[in-house]
Amino acid sequence: MGLYPTVLLVAAAIACNTHEEYMADVVNSPFHLGRGGRDLPLSGNVGPLTLLPQDQGDESPACLDGSPYGFYFVPSKTGSTKWTISIEGGGWCYNETLCYQRAQSELGSSKNWSKTSGCGCMNVLGDGIDENCNCIYMPYGDGASFSGYRPKPWPVGPKGQFLTFRGIKNFDATIDAAMKLGLNKATEFVLTGGSAGGLSTFLHMDRVAARIKAVAPDCKIRGAPVVGYFLDHDNYAHTANNYTAWMKYIYAMQNLTFGNDGGLMAACQKTFPTDPHYCFMSPHMQQFISTPFFVFNSKYDSWQLDNELQTKWTTKPEQDAVLQYGIDFLTQFKPVESEPKNGAMITSCVCHGCPWSDLELEGKNSYQHYASWFAGNTTGASATHIDPRLPNGNGTIINSQCTKFP
Repeated sequence: MGLYPTVLLVAAAIACNTHEEYMADVVNSPFHLGRGGRDLPLSGNVGPLTLLPQDQGDESPACLDGSPYGFYFVPSKTGSTKWTISIEGGGWCYNETLCYQRAQSELGSSKNWSKTSGCGCMNVLGDGIDENCNCIYMPYGDGASFSGYRPKPWPVGPKGQFLTFRGIKNFDATIDAAMKLGLNKATEFVLTGGSAGGLSTFLHMDRVAARIKAVAPDCKIRGAPVVGYFLDHDNYAHTANNYTAWMKYIYAMQNLTFGNDGGLMAACQKTFPTDPHYCFMSPHMQQFISTPFFVFNSKYDSWQLDNELQTKWTTKPEQDAVLQYGIDFLTQFKPVESEPKNGAMITSCVCHGCPWSDLELEGKNSYQHYASWFAGNTTGASATHIDPRLPNGNGTIINSQCTKFP
């Protein structure tokens, strides 16, 4: 059952819609197993899988296949009141067929989720990351960055298959559970995630902030989206098979809305009444976020070059298009720079799973810049660090996680 049958939709290979694609991404990227886009090793502590009850009828949390949604909680070993919620990445499923494929994998079903997992904190200690926090890892399960909601199963094809779209219910139910675990007494909180989890961070940081402030008004709340700034950008061939069209289809298919049951921001809807799917895209919706956030991203993001620009830069015109993409990234990033509460580390390394520990600007690595911003030691322009060079620092950044260019 398609909502826009005339739109040419993307092939399955660019996302994690099968078990095989998921396992390959687990090996090749830092967006799974509680890592949240960090390239740092986890502390070694693990927490058990908690499956949430499905006792709220059509509002119960659920994965794409209808199985229970759940999370992993790794508590502080010392009774810290610092908290992180880390959201798994893994792309999106762009139509019903791809979502049905995903529903058979770990990104759309909890049936084969691990019994335990680690979780990477993004709280700060000194000039680095504080690994001693209360950390909740939210595995992906819905294919739309925890944003959709349909109360009834959604039909797929002629054989009676169905999908369950409950992303925002999964998010809200996890926050409910976290409150009972001590989030209601937090003194510091960070929402983070990588890739599609980075988009989730942009979309939902104000939502969770409002919940926390209602019970812990003095809590320090920050967002740390990792490679979640996906441009609104045409592809190299200028066809309808582009990222913006895919996100528009997801918006309709999964019924992304702006009310209590919706995962999108009402203020954004007022600005884009005729293009509400823009509110599912970080460059358009970020202007409405009140929570301070620090962006980790590459201006030559390799996923975006592969899947938005859709070129392998084998010819001179394609290579020029890559360079222009970096310019376009900075243009679309200008509104983030203009807001003094925010910070950023924007690298020229051609990466998606980026080596943030190794990437340095102005004598500090990415986490040191983040820690300085988090502590309030840098604000405004001094908290935004952008590599002005061409891909891979004009060829001077040599790292296996930075894709060679050209």
